[in-house]
Amino acid sequence: MDERMIKPDFYLSSSEGYNLEEVRKVFIIKQLRGLHRNDFLLVLLEPAIIGQNYGLGGTDISEVVLVPRLVGESLAPIIRWPVSVHVARPLVGDLAKKGTISDDEIKLIAWAEVWPTEEDARRK
Repeated sequence: MDERMIKPDFYLSSSEGYNLEEVRKVFIIKQLRGLHRNDFLLVLLEPAIIGQNYGLGGTDISEVVLVPRLVGESLAPIIRWPVSVHVARPLVGDLAKKGTISDDEIKLIAWAEVWPTEEDARRK
C-alpha cells in the first residue's frame, strides 16, 4: 500500500444520513479547481460507499470529490473543524489527471462533515 495511504488526512461521516453515518477514512488524492473556487478535493474513501444506493449496481464508490458547503469554509486549507461538505461522485474518468473540473463532471450524492480525528467523527 502507498505509504501516504496509511494515515488518513481526516475522517468523513454524515449527520444528515445518506447512508454515510459510518465513519470513513479520507485520503487526499488531489486538490482541484471548480468554476468558482479552488478548494475541491478529490479523495479516496475507506470503506467505499455502496454504489447500489446510487444506481451503480455492484460498483462501489471509493473516489469522491469534496466541496465545502457553507460560505467561509475551506478544505484547502481547513481553517476550523468540522467542515460541512458536498460529497460528489465523478461522472468522468481519472479526475486525478485534471486540474479543473466542471459541474457536469460530478454528481452530488450527499452532505457530510469532515473531522480531524476518528473519535471526533464518531462523537458528532
